[in-house]
Amino acid sequence: MLVSLILATGLQAETWKARELRLAWERAAWKFGPFRIQPLLVIREAGYDSNIYYHPEAVSDFWLTAGPGAEAYLMIKKRLIFHVYESPQYVYFFKTERERTWNNYLNGEVSLSLNRILLTAGGRLNRARERWNTEIDIRPRRTEKGGFVSLLYQRSYRVSFEVRAARIDYDYESIDYDSVNIGERLSHLATFWSGRFYYRLNPRVQFFLEGEWGQYDFKSQASLGDSRSRTFSSGFEFSPAGRVRGRIRIGYKQFDTLEEGLPDFQGLVGDTAVSWAILRPLVLRGSYRRDVNFSVWSRNPYYVGNSWSGGSSLYLFRKRIRLDYTYSQLRNDYPLGEVPGSDPRQDNYTLNSLALYIRIKKTVGLGLTAGLWTRQVNVLNWDAERKFVGFNLTYEF
Repeated sequence: MLVSLILATGLQAETWKARELRLAWERAAWKFGPFRIQPLLVIREAGYDSNIYYHPEAVSDFWLTAGPGAEAYLMIKKRLIFHVYESPQYVYFFKTERERTWNNYLNGEVSLSLNRILLTAGGRLNRARERWNTEIDIRPRRTEKGGFVSLLYQRSYRVSFEVRAARIDYDYESIDYDSVNIGERLSHLATFWSGRFYYRLNPRVQFFLEGEWGQYDFKSQASLGDSRSRTFSSGFEFSPAGRVRGRIRIGYKQFDTLEEGLPDFQGLVGDTAVSWAILRPLVLRGSYRRDVNFSVWSRNPYYVGNSWSGGSSLYLFRKRIRLDYTYSQLRNDYPLGEVPGSDPRQDNYTLNSLALYIRIKKTVGLGLTAGLWTRQVNVLNWDAERKFVGFNLTYEF
């Protein structure tokens, strides 16, 4: 019936991505003619951490990451749509002054809707000090500048195709981490070409097939990371309005290092995160991620990060309160040992976390979280443990 309604109203001439942008424009809180703004208050994390550097010799502190944010939309004649996201965020540590900093996240795009075709160009400029991966325990500043162009062609209600090209410049600050300079080892240019086929099974489920070619050019000769990759994946995308939400994505990657004598990678990769409203008050959640990450350790150009998590959310008092529990396991596998003939390094992480969220608006909840994180490393005396208690603001209640 929904397909018939779409055909009858002529909306088949609008791509599904253009429709998503138009709906976001319509739902924005502040309206000034064709200009719309959705204001945000970002409280990513705040509270107490018993080990802010994830180090065997723990340093504890109170911290806060918060700031304003806004998504702005401008629609011209229902054809040209501008979208910008901007959020400056301040990171405050009570005792550790050197970790205090301003981060800024700026992303934007412009889309031209031509009936069955959607042309989009966009870019980002993000400057932040964060813990970028599970390998590096410090927070080096990274500047991320990038742009992309894409073309989406929707042949019919069910079938669409998309091609995309992107280039991202990752520039890390020059700071020593053990015996390695982070900027020299990790700063690089990444270029991607990709194509994707979509098939809509019903209004809330979409199947896709994707192929991506990647090129990674590092800026310093001290780096080992120059490489190429080819990835083929498929999966399903689920509407946020359905009982099942999120995405299932599983694929195969061939990752070739260009430095002579260094190992390559071929194998399974994934990027999956789904939730299922199995009963009215109960939601089950799960995730699986596996991919290649560039490394700063020893002779290894990369490591393979593997993680999975499972959890549940229980809604109480007519969904005014939400209780969360999450259990996560993560493992980093390195292809080489520190010296020839030695055992490769392997890091194992475990996380247990609890959260209590209270609804303050229709889709906004203020949460109190607590957790226990542990790490075991097989080749270093780098085992560590941390406990944390904090609060955050979520817009996905």
